[in-house]
Amino acid sequence: MKSILIALLSASVLVGCSKKETAAPETRPENPKGFEIVDQTGQADTGNWFVKDPVDDKLEGVSSEKAIKEFDLKHEREIIVAVIDSGVDVKHPDLQGKIWVNPKESGLDEKGVDKANNGIDDDGNGLVDDVHGWNYLGGADGKNIEQETLEMTREALAYDKLLASGAVLTPEQEAYYKKVVAAYEAEKKDAQDTLAEMEPQEKKVAAAKATLKEKLGLEDYSQAALEAATSADADVLAAKDVLLATIKQYRTVERFYRIFDNAKNTLAYYLNKDFNPRTIVGDDPNDFSQTVYGNNDVQGPDALHGTHVAGIIASVRGNGIGVDGVAENVKIMALRAVPDGDERDKDVALAVRYAVDHGAHIINMSFGKGFSPGKAHVDAAFLYAAEKGVLLVHAAGNSAKNNDLGGNYPNRTVLNSAVLNLPAKIPTWMEIGASAQEKGLKMVASFSNYGKAEVDLFSPGVNLKATVPNNEYAVLSGTSMASPAAAGSAALLMSNFPAMSAAQAKAILLRQVRLYNSLEVHLPGSSPLDLPVPFASLSATGGVIDTLRSIKLAKDLSGR
Repeated sequence: MKSILIALLSASVLVGCSKKETAAPETRPENPKGFEIVDQTGQADTGNWFVKDPVDDKLEGVSSEKAIKEFDLKHEREIIVAVIDSGVDVKHPDLQGKIWVNPKESGLDEKGVDKANNGIDDDGNGLVDDVHGWNYLGGADGKNIEQETLEMTREALAYDKLLASGAVLTPEQEAYYKKVVAAYEAEKKDAQDTLAEMEPQEKKVAAAKATLKEKLGLEDYSQAALEAATSADADVLAAKDVLLATIKQYRTVERFYRIFDNAKNTLAYYLNKDFNPRTIVGDDPNDFSQTVYGNNDVQGPDALHGTHVAGIIASVRGNGIGVDGVAENVKIMALRAVPDGDERDKDVALAVRYAVDHGAHIINMSFGKGFSPGKAHVDAAFLYAAEKGVLLVHAAGNSAKNNDLGGNYPNRTVLNSAVLNLPAKIPTWMEIGASAQEKGLKMVASFSNYGKAEVDLFSPGVNLKATVPNNEYAVLSGTSMASPAAAGSAALLMSNFPAMSAAQAKAILLRQVRLYNSLEVHLPGSSPLDLPVPFASLSATGGVIDTLRSIKLAKDLSGR
């Protein structure tokens, strides 16, 4: 994933919140974030469909482009959007001028020395040279975590140690431990079964590639290249058959290897109780009072996911390259807290507090997991953000599950709220599902989580083209993409109505969704042969975010 050239794709690149899920080979995820990288197919470039309008462009975007033009928006207020993610390539050409700069960690000091990267904590927050944000997955020596374990692995290990010490579990602890172990064993079995299924085929694929390279000099194993290759050699014909059969089952040879490698990584990293990369950071991840750690490398070793999220929100508009982001007068604050594996609750809580304390108006959170042992601390950070008037936008997840049934973290429900006399829900929270560009049975993404109570609305999340590291672009899909499309819409609204609060922006965006009263769609996770369900039944509002309608209502209410 370090250097990726991806044109618009025939199948989506699924990125997102669910770290791993069991599925058939044709839909099995390729890494713990659930995304696929599919090879170029020669399809027409649909470009910025997610900013388009269903009436003018026949595309079910957020209508931000039309809103900017129709209302001649001036974008008076600069909106800071914190992106808590895998990292952001702050040097990407299409993000220049769109990256937040800490005013107290930049510019010249009294001696005329540039404060950026001077090795001094100029703003006194305990974090040295946090110019564009902070990296909670790094060490003081500059090293960075890339792979991590899943939360279920860490919880299973913690309880294993507790039991080994002779402790007796309470009934509640025992029930929780059984739930963790069941989830862990299911993940482990799935990875083992995948390897058992694929290892014999991998040997055949490797041999077939070697044969074609030796006899034809062929290194392009796409379907088109294989079908074009001609030879009377029986070994060549047999090798072609092996690879074409692999493509038929897995779509591409490369995707086959990504699924295969993910299964290996699941056992080597994500479910490995002996793997502890946190030693790189050097803190105790369970000690929430220990807050000064990490480094200022906000890009990290793999910023594909976070850079794509940032580009959806803030790619420079009208510069003639790449894509145009949803919002205009916006700055991205980069907070690296999401590894290749499950994020730590402590990192999330601290990243949220950092964002609030450094002036973020919106926090985008395109991540999630199945367990959250530090939820009370994370909830406290969210309540702090809400109290300070910060809008929290969260991706619903990519497991094709009903979030009303629980088990998806973080979420807006406050733990033990009645006992602690706290709000039951985070009031400035928006939960976002993923929708597609065309109205019809497939308008809700097949992978998207949903929920009449817990998911607020849907937002473009299928085949979105945006920035990725190394000055490149990719088309990715996921609720991870739907969330920043919604966050960008909120930023556009708040930028053009400077007095608007986060609560007001949320209320307007939810009230002004685009409704489809008679539309029926495939329920995510169901068979295409199953009866469709009303689109309106899958979220609280029953609609898709609509910036044009939201701007219009805000203008009417403000009298502008």
